[in-house]
Amino acid sequence: MIALLPLKEFAAAKQRLSGLLSAAERTQLFQAMVEDVLSVLTAHNDIERVVICSRDHSAVWLARYYEIEFLDEAALHCHDLNGAVNAAAAWLHKQDCADLLVVHGDLPMLHQHDISEFLRAHCNAAEHAVTMACDRRHSGTNLLAWRPLQNFSAQYGIDSLQRHCHQAHTLGATPTVCDLPGARCDIDEPEDLALLLQNNRRDIAINTRNFLMASGVAERVAAMQSAAINGGERRVCA
Repeated sequence: MIALLPLKEFAAAKQRLSGLLSAAERTQLFQAMVEDVLSVLTAHNDIERVVICSRDHSAVWLARYYEIEFLDEAALHCHDLNGAVNAAAAWLHKQDCADLLVVHGDLPMLHQHDISEFLRAHCNAAEHAVTMACDRRHSGTNLLAWRPLQNFSAQYGIDSLQRHCHQAHTLGATPTVCDLPGARCDIDEPEDLALLLQNNRRDIAINTRNFLMASGVAERVAAMQSAAINGGERRVCA
């Protein structure tokens, strides 16, 4: 299986965390999360090839460090996530690639077991297949795989899971939705960071957890939670 990791410009990542993290911290957090994802993908026996698609110089450095391929998003003449994924899929199709797995860079809790279970479900599906792993709200698509490549297009955005399922049915493909613990939690909101820090497993999100602890962000998240709990108690008492 080929894994595609589409990455936006690091400095523009995780804007919804701007109330908790500075711009520099958001960039560092995003890189730490991407490294956690790359550590899983590059070590998995069933991932034959990993391709980063981005226009960010930090992504070039990561591709060199992990000895994987880099596809310049600017050369694909696209300007959003869907355009980048679909252009990369078309590029890979020209290389006779039959299957593609798209993984997002903000899934630091991803584990090799999640990838194995997802690939097992995808491989056991029909000849025309679309396989998805949902987010914890069961509305977003955090992992996406399909075959054949030329008959499907990524449609990320609001309610992408429903739109991907609908497109699969329209094309006569078999849609499969997996609910995987490590793929469920993409980091977008402060509460997502709180869920990560509350997880007791120490074999996941290593780079992300180290950054959160060393930078003091973990303390801010704990203070935020404490304030929310105390505020709720005061409202109840009132």
